[in-house]
Amino acid sequence: MSISAPLGYGVYDFISSFRHSLDKQRPIFLRIDCSESLTKAQVENQIKTATNQPLSQLIFLFSTKADEEVYFIIFDNIKSKMNADALMYLANLPDSLPEFGKNIFFIFSSSVTIKQFRNFHVELEALTLHESQLILNDRFDWAQFTQSQVAQIHDRSEGVTDKLEQIMDFLENSSVEEVLAHDDIFDDDFHLAHIPKTTLNQIDILFTEPSKELTLKMLNILSILKSGETLTNLTRDKLGAGLNPKHVQELVRFELATTFRIDSSTTIIKINPIIKDYILSKMSKEDIFRISTAYLKVTVIPTKSGVKLSSLNRKVYQTGYSTEEDNTGTLLLYNIESCLQNMRYNERVGDSNEMNERRLNKLRFYSSSYIYILRNSDRYSETISAAELLLDTVKEIDQDNLYKYYMHMASAYRMKANYTEAKKYLDLCEELCPDDDKGTLDTIFIERLYLLESTDIDAAIAFAKTHKSEYHKTSVAFILSDVILAETKGADERFKTLVRLEKRARKLKHFTLANNILFTINNERSNVEKIKQLDKAIESDRSGYNFCRATIYKHQALVESGMYDRIKDQDINDLSNIYNYLFRQKFDTLFTKCHKLLWDIAAYRQRQDIIYTIYYKGTIVWRLNSDLKNEEKYLTLFQDFEAMTPLNGLAHKTG
Repeated sequence: MSISAPLGYGVYDFISSFRHSLDKQRPIFLRIDCSESLTKAQVENQIKTATNQPLSQLIFLFSTKADEEVYFIIFDNIKSKMNADALMYLANLPDSLPEFGKNIFFIFSSSVTIKQFRNFHVELEALTLHESQLILNDRFDWAQFTQSQVAQIHDRSEGVTDKLEQIMDFLENSSVEEVLAHDDIFDDDFHLAHIPKTTLNQIDILFTEPSKELTLKMLNILSILKSGETLTNLTRDKLGAGLNPKHVQELVRFELATTFRIDSSTTIIKINPIIKDYILSKMSKEDIFRISTAYLKVTVIPTKSGVKLSSLNRKVYQTGYSTEEDNTGTLLLYNIESCLQNMRYNERVGDSNEMNERRLNKLRFYSSSYIYILRNSDRYSETISAAELLLDTVKEIDQDNLYKYYMHMASAYRMKANYTEAKKYLDLCEELCPDDDKGTLDTIFIERLYLLESTDIDAAIAFAKTHKSEYHKTSVAFILSDVILAETKGADERFKTLVRLEKRARKLKHFTLANNILFTINNERSNVEKIKQLDKAIESDRSGYNFCRATIYKHQALVESGMYDRIKDQDINDLSNIYNYLFRQKFDTLFTKCHKLLWDIAAYRQRQDIIYTIYYKGTIVWRLNSDLKNEEKYLTLFQDFEAMTPLNGLAHKTG
């Protein structure tokens, strides 16, 4: 097996987990350090140095203990610059094992993907938020953390196993609040302990050789753009002038960066998070501010009607590459810090701050627009993460608009069914909202109704009765009040009322409200009627979340009716993307429905790839929710599927 794992991604933890697949045999791990080996002769010499035996003798000795022990020989830190002869020698080792050496396994690890190993490799990726939470829950009492704190810990660790371990080590002796307030978690001691000497030497070359000036510049820029960027966007500012594919290749070859292909025209370059922290610690504030100012203009683009985020931001979101806040939040913080620093300096020397005030006003607008864009593109987890990142700064520079941030957070938390946090931020919003902001006051009423509908229907009915008359008959608030009040009617009358309200909302172009009502009505309809109505919802709703709901409900109706032939390959791709979106956003109820739907389709089509992917992700959700019933149900289904299906040769991608 070949494992490609960037620096800090827990390759040894992954390898040590193999012991759990053994019965009575004892696992023995031997590590051969290949970081300095470039030729076959050097590899063979390294084997002798590490074990005092040639490989052929090792195999013979190990085979004599086949009943008691299993040996994992790890060829570690294989470099991409190792010559082809040495790489082919390593790649052919598994096939060259004699029959009596079946208790011996070869593992090849590298921080980059090596083409000679592609037929038998796994790739370790960054931990997701869910995986980080599982690890925290395994080591600490789950009640020790709020959901917000888990998200902050995940953001600080960036999904890197070694960084998460460092945070957890601090948590053993300090409170969560104290650790999150500590700015120097990843200090020089951490960097020196985790960055190999060969990698530090490569970085020194970039700092000392004049011919590597542009490669160093790319490294510095990408260390600030922590979520990665395309070469095209790097060259959109004059700071990136002269950067080209050669510099990307050098960063990858030096094992400082990796690349990810989003689509045929978009490849992201991303610096390893541990390397990024190290480089930032060596950069001056002036350089950080200069780069941040330049690339904010590339990331947040002014338009006639406001601002928009770069096309890369949308592509990253749509493909699920990044789950938490993107580069925009970091760039905004650096720009605001730079502006405030300039203002303080001018105040000391008595210079005018007119230009700085204009810049700060623009940054206030960019910050609020950024959160608005995230919320209105149904990126609820990202909304919460970005708002929490900016909140302390907003309290300092934009106190009058703080209530708008609270509104977006309340709405995002409600959509994620975290009703306690939703109520908390909705109350804060209402407390600070000025009386003349009628638009936000209307939104507060609507959010309150939805929140009460989910937590206390009697209170929702009373609230709707009391306040309905305050709103115009054609408004969302008025129609939603009638929807809530329909709960007081008998079944037949309620159904007729909801049908009428759905038609009225659709006529008034309140499509999201209309489709919310439609989903409720469809619970009383046949599958044939559902499919017809759901096509209407899919075509009309601009809400990404409601599009997901409508798509799932439509295909549920098709499966329940046995009409698998009407589900095309593109439909399966769309459902897989929706599944990943629901997993990232942690919409548990809808996720469970989508999981069952995809499982039924994949089992019918014998799609092994889908079964493996959703079994893994589903198990994470079941364990986070202590949902033993679903965990056991899908374990049984998975084992039944494995028993029926030959899985040899199937390549899995970990992460």
